[in-house]
Amino acid sequence: MTMAGECQDQTLGQEAKEMLGLVALAQDKAGKARALIVRRLTDIALLPESQLTPQERRLVDQMLAQLVGHIEIDLRARLAARLADRADAPHEVIATLAHDVISVARPLLEKSQALADSDLIDVIQAKGREHWVATSKRKELSSSVTDALIATGEPEALMEIAGNKRAQFSNQGFERIVSLSEKEPALCDLLAVREDITPALAHTMFWWASSSLRLEIVNRFTADRRMLREALNDAIDEGMEAFSGDPDMIRALSLMAPQRRYGPSLGEELLTAARGPDLRKVVGLIVKNADIRPTTAAHIVMDKGGEALAVAAKALGMTRREYLQFALLVASHRNNTSHTVTEVNRLTALFDSVATDRADVVLRYWDETIVAARPASAKAA
Repeated sequence: MTMAGECQDQTLGQEAKEMLGLVALAQDKAGKARALIVRRLTDIALLPESQLTPQERRLVDQMLAQLVGHIEIDLRARLAARLADRADAPHEVIATLAHDVISVARPLLEKSQALADSDLIDVIQAKGREHWVATSKRKELSSSVTDALIATGEPEALMEIAGNKRAQFSNQGFERIVSLSEKEPALCDLLAVREDITPALAHTMFWWASSSLRLEIVNRFTADRRMLREALNDAIDEGMEAFSGDPDMIRALSLMAPQRRYGPSLGEELLTAARGPDLRKVVGLIVKNADIRPTTAAHIVMDKGGEALAVAAKALGMTRREYLQFALLVASHRNNTSHTVTEVNRLTALFDSVATDRADVVLRYWDETIVAARPASAKAA
């Protein structure tokens, strides 16, 4: 080290020690004197790492931390704003300021890189709405921080993190925010366009999403059924050839092949059931032919929007004419009003918009994601 450098270090070290001796005095003097001391301390704290020894930096940080609680709010706000852009800002000081009133804490919560995830979580758990929203506006958020924000249930904070592509979510956190979206329709739109949302979570949102978003979920978050069927048929054909000498295996593979239906079509059976006094037979037929749980079938039948019934009708092979009659009959069980031309046209367009090759796969997702604890009657109420 050069002689000039040694002199500078000695000068800074001496100044730091002198500042420590002024802390007690600053606590008793007028605000102006305290402000001057804090400004000088801040200047020292913001020097590059190379110009302060670790001991000197810790000393200055400790002095600032002691003085922060004794200076005026406007000076605390200026100090926080100045420290917010420094990745090497004194940790004890910014951690204290992050718990301050929101006018002081906001710049630190929104952008300070010197605050650790544990610091942010402490603030979220100790403070309220304004601090939650400020934290949610950070450019990057770890899954542990988003977990803490999701736990608050604050709508504005949820909207911020849902729309932030660089915010990370834990599996549990993602499930929780999707659940909360039932009461926040705008949240569904933000979550649905995230690249990290799983098809299962997207289909969970289906039941409370808007009509347009429902169709997007059905067609975007579902594998092409035609491709799956072709792959299955290829596997069956190969299996038939490979196990030609094994009668039991041939019998099992034959059961997997598409079966021909005899007698009335399923569409005709569903129409007959829908003309009955209640919808229990309809639910039973859907359970049997779609191979889904009764709870799932009941959700489909009782869903007021009609999109779920359109998906089921496509999966079960109903024609457009059969579906339209079926949808109107099912709806008549919920109300006695006659259906307008507009409603008929809406149902027809709805059926046409559902991709046939994906409908059956959608039923599988629903059967996995619908929770038995939420009966269909709750959605119909």
